[in-house]
Amino acid sequence: MKARMLTTILGIPFLIFVLIVRGWLAELLIVGLTLIALYEVYHALEAAGYKVSRLGGFFAALAMWPAARFGGILDPLVVLLAAMAVTSTDVLLRKKPEFPDLSMSVYPLMTCLMPLSMFMMLLNAQYGEIQGITLIVMAFAIGFMTDGMAYLGGRKFGKHKLSPVVSPNKTVEGSVCGFAGAVVSAIICRFVLSVMFGLAVPGIAATIALAVFGSAAGQLGDLMASLLKRYCSLKDYGNLFPGHGGVMDRFDGMICVLMVIYFYTLMI
Repeated sequence: MKARMLTTILGIPFLIFVLIVRGWLAELLIVGLTLIALYEVYHALEAAGYKVSRLGGFFAALAMWPAARFGGILDPLVVLLAAMAVTSTDVLLRKKPEFPDLSMSVYPLMTCLMPLSMFMMLLNAQYGEIQGITLIVMAFAIGFMTDGMAYLGGRKFGKHKLSPVVSPNKTVEGSVCGFAGAVVSAIICRFVLSVMFGLAVPGIAATIALAVFGSAAGQLGDLMASLLKRYCSLKDYGNLFPGHGGVMDRFDGMICVLMVIYFYTLMI
């Protein structure tokens, strides 16, 4: 627990600093997180016996930074399709291509590469008067508060198991607390960004909707990651963050929140 608290205390200020500075430092950090997340999921699938192809995912992740920095445009769909094309070609040209290997090779592209490329795109984008960085800050507020309040609420009030086979410690009461924490944090974040920093923000109805759908996505992402770890007989994806595990252990739900934010940008 002490290691978990220390990682959170040190990690959140560092994350805020990177987001404020932005530029190449933040972009390279996202590339690094993407590469590590891909490696963790590839490693998990290989532990389950699949012969996955890493080529497409790593190639696309490395291409994200020059595409955003020098190309000026980073389209997550293009990144995903390019990675899928390289991955599929690599598997199909093997002496003994297997469909399960192809399917499992694509899974990390959908759950790691695509949402983190959305993160990269949002970093320097603007949607009307709303800056992408504003939406990223709201996404992290929603994601972290969902996780934190679900954990605390589950310990305090938890009685009914949410998904006992996938994650025995998660409860319905904790999930409800996660939703409540997400809504409250999103509203507070909106107020701070608007009043204290004078930034354009989503309307109150849109903020609440983002919190609800973002919290739902985050909790589902957490369960999906737990299901894969259980299937692959792993306790954690990695040990990059003491007390938290790897990138996917800490950001499994967060990257799903980013997907909700990205779809919101398509609407506005």
